[in-house]
Amino acid sequence: MDVGPRRAVDQAPGRTIVGRAELEAATQAVAGRRRSARLEVLATRNAELEQALERLAAARAAVDQRRADHDGFVAAADWCETLPGLAANHRTDLAAAEAELSEGLRAAREASRALDRVLEQRAQADAAISEARRQLHAMDRGEVDPTGERAQAAAALTAQAESLEARLGEAERDARSRSEETKRAVTATERTIERLVREQRDRQSRLAALVDCLPGDVRPPHDEDPLHHVGAVSAGLRGLAGTIADERTGLTAALDRHRAECEHRRSEVAEVRSTLDRTSPDDAAEALADLVTGIVDGVVVLDDVVATDPDGTADGLLRALEAAEPEAPLVLLSSDPTVLGWAIDLPAERGALVGPRAVDLLACSTSSTARPTTDTATAVTSATGDPR
Repeated sequence: MDVGPRRAVDQAPGRTIVGRAELEAATQAVAGRRRSARLEVLATRNAELEQALERLAAARAAVDQRRADHDGFVAAADWCETLPGLAANHRTDLAAAEAELSEGLRAAREASRALDRVLEQRAQADAAISEARRQLHAMDRGEVDPTGERAQAAAALTAQAESLEARLGEAERDARSRSEETKRAVTATERTIERLVREQRDRQSRLAALVDCLPGDVRPPHDEDPLHHVGAVSAGLRGLAGTIADERTGLTAALDRHRAECEHRRSEVAEVRSTLDRTSPDDAAEALADLVTGIVDGVVVLDDVVATDPDGTADGLLRALEAAEPEAPLVLLSSDPTVLGWAIDLPAERGALVGPRAVDLLACSTSSTARPTTDTATAVTSATGDPR
């Protein structure tokens, strides 16, 4: 491969000119192929990310569940330790409620008897008043009352009867109110007793369920009341909480690993996404290699396809030329100092920096029999001799 100054080069038989436009088109084609490959990689990375997220969710659920189990056992142990006090309070409250119920029943019986007496008195009074009125009515039909004594007596009787009925009515209302009040008090006390009994039954059921959670070697005897062994039950529950705490350490470490894996998978997906629509120096290098190795006859003239730029494309193109193994001799036309310096440093068997005259001779060569003996660097010199 020979490198010479850039100058006008015409298309001629046996000469293939590759300029920047051809290189750009080839680079876009390579980028398109690589984008398809990157899309497949992106689909794979997305699938791996979804799987990692599922594992993270499962690990988080496991940690949350074991945390809830641990907290539940600790709370249950604390609750067991309060049971002796709760049982003592239950006995006290139940005894007070039963005494209150007994007093309420007694008061209810007395109020009922008082109401019965009032009703009986009222019935007797109603009967006496009715009889007196009947007698007065009979006397009015039989005799004349010139003095008006019977009328006065009737008026006095009526007044007394109304006064008595009013008093008895008020007494009946008071007796009925007292009776209803005592009945309500009895009902409320009965409900209090039912609540106390229900709460105690619920405590016993909950305690029995907690006992079932314990290993067999720490459970109280089946024929004994667990309330008599709340200390042992509480200790057993705290032991279970300790076991879960040890297990949570491993689960938390696994959760951290899954979280780190998800972050790694996300960075992989982001990295692939960032390169989907980007043309890289490697694309241009592969495109140039494809161009120079795809021509088998004549001379390949690379017309100023390599130029120094900030993204390092020139270095990649020059390395691609060094690594390529074309069938036809190569002539690289360039006035770029970096390219010329690179050509000066090439080993003699790989290529050389030549002047304008040698470039003309190389560009005009149409020998179809020229083939490289070892690699691209010896292609021209093997076919044409020393062009300088």
